[in-house]
Amino acid sequence: MLSKLFGFLRGKGVLVQGVDKLPEGQARILSLGDPLAGGKQIVLCRLEGKLYAVDRICPHEGGRINEGPLVDGKYYVCPLHSYKFDPKTGESIDIGCKAAKTYKVEAKGKDCEIFV
Repeated sequence: MLSKLFGFLRGKGVLVQGVDKLPEGQARILSLGDPLAGGKQIVLCRLEGKLYAVDRICPHEGGRINEGPLVDGKYYVCPLHSYKFDPKTGESIDIGCKAAKTYKVEAKGKDCEIFV
């Protein structure tokens, strides 16, 4: 149990099953690990056929990035102040906010591995 937890904290990949069903231009919230032991909430999306992941917490004031369709088909949005973020880089769009934390994603058939 502890080895799994410490592996998770060191950036080990976490397998997420069934991501092949995530449509283009859509975002889905994932809970990875135990939230009481350092787990994270990630927002995963498919954009231009590739998977991208960012931390669900907005870097501006801690709002929660929502799941659902990407705005303009290509941006995550924090509903707190309608700030937009590029899923590929985490960079904010048209505002002076620091970038959202991104995570490496590797597709593995119908599944993917997210490195947190």
